[in-house]
Amino acid sequence: MTNFLAFTANPEPASLTQTIGKAFLEGAAEKGATTEFVDLHAIGFDPTYRMSDRKQYLDEAPMPDDVAALQQKILDADVIALVFPVYWCQMPAMMKGFTERVLCRHFGYNPDGSKSAIADKKFRVIMLTGSSEQWYRESGIHDAIHKQVIYYMFHHYCGVDDAELVYVDNLEMGDDSPKARAAVAKQIEHIKQLGASMA
Repeated sequence: MTNFLAFTANPEPASLTQTIGKAFLEGAAEKGATTEFVDLHAIGFDPTYRMSDRKQYLDEAPMPDDVAALQQKILDADVIALVFPVYWCQMPAMMKGFTERVLCRHFGYNPDGSKSAIADKKFRVIMLTGSSEQWYRESGIHDAIHKQVIYYMFHHYCGVDDAELVYVDNLEMGDDSPKARAAVAKQIEHIKQLGASMA
């Protein structure tokens, strides 16, 4: 049985970010996968890289407890989704801190270059954007995010071969018109089918 895990980063409990994360898991569950949803804001995750993280990096202390708990969830999963709105062409601070603290040395990568604990996992980085995917690609922003997140972080450092960017695009915050709702519903269904296809 395939195990799916979704992490979301949006302070609004009823946000589209949470809906998208849950849709991904729902599609997988319909194909028989087990699923777990983790709202980083709701669990009070601290994204700040602290001295305890630094000491772990230097082999002077064990993995911080809150980090170890999330790492175990990743170890138990086969497919992991990171779901977040894009702010200033980047991950929001909560998700960036998650990658810094959780996908860290001795877990996400090893100083001796040996295979990481997450190398065989499948990751989908699901980004909610105000502009279109086409604009991101034409402007060069897609290439920049892909190079930093997919190529360097996942492929190069973590040794993860199966990692991809996924867009939920053309979103207008506060637009509750029938046209906007229909467009969003179509994208939610697309993400649900993505989850199903990976189960």
